[in-house]
Amino acid sequence: MSMAVVPRMRDKKSGNKTWLPPSRWKLVQASVPIVCVDVLPIRTSRLAPHTVEAIGLILRDTPRQGQRWCLIGGRLLYGEPLQDAIVRQVGETLGRRVRVHRRRDQHPLHIAQYAPHRIGPFALDPRQHAIGLTYVAEMTGSPAPQGEAVAYEWFDVRKLPPQRNLDLIKIAW
Repeated sequence: MSMAVVPRMRDKKSGNKTWLPPSRWKLVQASVPIVCVDVLPIRTSRLAPHTVEAIGLILRDTPRQGQRWCLIGGRLLYGEPLQDAIVRQVGETLGRRVRVHRRRDQHPLHIAQYAPHRIGPFALDPRQHAIGLTYVAEMTGSPAPQGEAVAYEWFDVRKLPPQRNLDLIKIAW
């Protein structure tokens, strides 16, 4: 089966490629759940390669809670493989001088559910009903925060920002 080619246009505000004009995108957001990839960047110990020493978070403006430390992430584009979406989201958020080390067989660490109103097991996303597939990714290079990222910082896993300043569901260590 061949996949239809969807023409892409540029969002006037961000300059990013998009596949729908804003008015149609709002209709989609109000009609169906949106699939997103979230990325938890990690740095591992040189002495113990399977030990996570630090996680990377972006500081961004959230719709209702001001600036919060968050995972990198965003929606999956039509026809886009999950692994490509991970690399695209990191590139759009931290620039092209960052390299994502990925495995083709990788599965999500966590699956989060978001809704515009706090109901049941859903976390809050005032824009939409969304499903977030959270992936862990080792990264190297020089992050240059851009787009939605106001800042980027590596945090020692024993010294994360206070919970009130985090916009994460749960990270199990």
